[in-house]
Amino acid sequence: MPADPRERDPGLQPERTALAWQRTVLSVTVGSLVLAATAVRLDRPVLAVAAAGVAVAAMLPIVLRIPDGDLPAHGRLRSWGFLSRVVWLVVALGLLGATTAVTSLVVLG
Repeated sequence: MPADPRERDPGLQPERTALAWQRTVLSVTVGSLVLAATAVRLDRPVLAVAAAGVAVAAMLPIVLRIPDGDLPAHGRLRSWGFLSRVVWLVVALGLLGATTAVTSLVVLG
């Protein structure tokens, strides 16, 4: 048992967490690009541009700074900004997908 109970062995958990969030960003990017292609085929240029914008916004955090999952000395996670951006991008992708589905149903119906 460690002498200091606040000490911890981080093992690979921070790396697994960082990789999981990177996979989420990749999924949002691919989903946004598929949605953009679908919007182009449905002749919805505004939705296509918005979906492409979500794809670009999803890749920016990865390009600018890859979260490493390490904790700083004070013990607080410093990746909250990255994580909150990813959550908002997932929400934006869901809303754009729902909007595309509803507008295609309205036009077909």
